Amino acid sequence: MSTRLCALAFACVVACGSAFAYGPHGHMAVGTVADAMIAGTPAAKEVRKILGSNLRTASVWADCAKSVDPRTFKYGGAGRFADCAIYENPASEQLMEAFVRRNVGNCTSPHNTEPCHKQYHYTDVALQRVAYKKGQVGTTDQDVVSAIAATIAVLQGKPCPPPFKITSKKEALRLLSHYVGDIHQPLHVVSVYVDAKGKVVDPDEGAFDARTETHGGNDLLIGSRKLHGEWDSVTSSLASQPPSPALMKLARAVPVTAGDMSGWSTAWATESLTGGKVAFDGITYAAEDAQHHHAVDLPAGYAQRKEDVQRKEIAKAGARLAQVLTAIWR
Repeated sequence: MSTRLCALAFACVVACGSAFAYGPHGHMAVGTVADAMIAGTPAAKEVRKILGSNLRTASVWADCAKSVDPRTFKYGGAGRFADCAIYENPASEQLMEAFVRRNVGNCTSPHNTEPCHKQYHYTDVALQRVAYKKGQVGTTDQDVVSAIAATIAVLQGKPCPPPFKITSKKEALRLLSHYVGDIHQPLHVVSVYVDAKGKVVDPDEGAFDARTETHGGNDLLIGSRKLHGEWDSVTSSLASQPPSPALMKLARAVPVTAGDMSGWSTAWATESLTGGKVAFDGITYAAEDAQHHHAVDLPAGYAQRKEDVQRKEIAKAGARLAQVLTAIWR
């Protein structure tokens, strides 16, 4: 959702952990690609009818809703994030508050203490795995894979599967436009588990030790910056509007995912897991500090590696969002 492309948004990455995967401009880049790909189709007309806007605007809604206090169910983000300003009016704030109220304590998988609606944005599969599969450490019934499947079901006119409580196509479309970006941010899928001495461990072998979690790279620090935040941050070339011809060329080359649409998010998670392991290649980890953080050293060329992966993943996310919508509304 640039550097994060603006200074305010980047500061939020450091202070707020995974508040905005890709940063607001990265998410909007995904929405912009999808808008371009569905232009002139029945899907574009349906999107406009449901949202009253476009996918670019909708793509930040799920993160803006994180500013709703899960104890009081009051929106408290006014003025904090420029990209949420469009939703900072009484009617829109009430919709965000209602969503959080319905989805704050409905988790069915016990491991993870975050409010449920925040868990919808990610899964934390160990980098040793070769495919996403429920039951692995880091997966839950309320993770991003299941969340995407739930939003698709609602848009198809089917009942919303538990534990999700999504009550309208407008809410589902806002969520889908964001979660598809999330699942294509590598650190929202693949995670490294590290013991107190800085040794990488396999959490699925033997008894799981929750202290080895790095929470999607939020416990890994490059100086004062979080590794997760580095991957949230996108360059201005990736966030341009309209999207660059090079980015659109990549998006138009993305094939439609095989199989029934209900399983597409599982396939995307497996792809992000296997391709996203490059985010950890060559990194060294120090022993943990008193705050359970590990200082990390990045290898040479890491910034360019990150940008190359982000370019491909943003293109894929935009293409796949468009492919879902054109499959539903032909």
